[in-house]
Amino acid sequence: MKQQKERTFLKDLLNFQGSLNGQSKLLDKVRLKGAEGVRNTSFPTKKLEDWKFISLRDLYRDSYELASNLEVEASDISEHYLPESEGSRLVFVNGSFSAEHSSTDALPDEVVIGNIAQLAADDNDLIKDHLNKYVENNFENDVFSSFNSAFLKDGAFIYVPEDVTVEAPVHLLYVQTDADENYFTTSRSVVVADKNSEITIVEDHIGLADNKYFNLPVVEVNLEEDAYVKHTKIQRDSREAIHIARTAAFVDHHADYESYTITLGAKLSRNEPRISQRDEEVEFTVDGLVLIDGEQVSDTHSVMDHRFSHAESHQLHKCVINGKAHSVFNGKIFVRQDAQKIDSFQENRNLLLSRKGLVNTKPQLEIFADDVVCTHGATVGQLEEDELFYLKSRGLNEQQARELLIYAFALETIENITVDSVQELLVDEVHKFTERQLDSELTV
Repeated sequence: MKQQKERTFLKDLLNFQGSLNGQSKLLDKVRLKGAEGVRNTSFPTKKLEDWKFISLRDLYRDSYELASNLEVEASDISEHYLPESEGSRLVFVNGSFSAEHSSTDALPDEVVIGNIAQLAADDNDLIKDHLNKYVENNFENDVFSSFNSAFLKDGAFIYVPEDVTVEAPVHLLYVQTDADENYFTTSRSVVVADKNSEITIVEDHIGLADNKYFNLPVVEVNLEEDAYVKHTKIQRDSREAIHIARTAAFVDHHADYESYTITLGAKLSRNEPRISQRDEEVEFTVDGLVLIDGEQVSDTHSVMDHRFSHAESHQLHKCVINGKAHSVFNGKIFVRQDAQKIDSFQENRNLLLSRKGLVNTKPQLEIFADDVVCTHGATVGQLEEDELFYLKSRGLNEQQARELLIYAFALETIENITVDSVQELLVDEVHKFTERQLDSELTV
């Protein structure tokens, strides 16, 4: 019976799908194809290599409602706005667009930005050209991306035309509220940067309470020639939530894609970025920072797909683990046969603060070309007692000393984020994390 429930969990939720149809032919088509994918794809289990370190029992043992079927009220969320994005913000509450909280007045007139549901209803040509195109090409036979498509209701769409630079960071704020029922949301973000354009995106997932929900966001990013996209994702869902995310990015000639994922919340989170070359001479970065404690589980499975020659890629994934938390990293550098002159770096560094914390790490190289420079590695360590003693001998108390060392460990990721308020937020999160660590009976 348990195996049957695991295998049919997402298929059973398709019963809610009919309530979404009828408003847009484009979205109806995407949902129909997604539902077919869910029915024809197996639900992952620990028997699969890519899922052997984590269990999805917290997902399938409970029932869930479609978020749009619930009547909930969002409290004041203005405290979560980024001051740099006062006129460049799209807000979604439980997966539905909130015009009341959104503002795009500061963006150049040429930029096309809005919520997917409205643009699809208006039969916008750009969204027809780009929606669902990139995730389909990067996540074949993936039940979760298919499920997102099956319930695609709304999300953010951004198109930056040729030679346009967006100065203000665009804040995509996805808020999950409290509710009496467990619910699920399936947001979609699509970012298209045309030739020689530039934009900074802050994708922000926030849980306002401690309730349980299933958040399944999908992000599609397309960079044309000479485009530059800086994408920061902050995941601070409820500590009872489940967050399973996919990011599909394609990078064209001379384009540069920078991705920084910060994982703070959710009881179980799994992030899967897949970055693919579409031409020669590209650059991309897929860095991450994970701060988890208690019984949190954070899993990152990434793919850097080098399909053409002359590319530089970088991945530094840092994790701080306390309590009984469990961190999983599986990063793959994939170099195809004709992709020569590749320079790729990958490293997973883990700071383990408790005896009962767990780290599983597996950086991978799959190289089919012979003229490449590719390195990978992984480390697991603890705070050095000598360093703590030195800092305390200089007048710092226990918390200040630990906070300084943890911040120094995380700094390499934090300092690459150019939005000042986001940097301040992360410094504050390190402070709160250190406070919890000192209060924990499981701390070494």
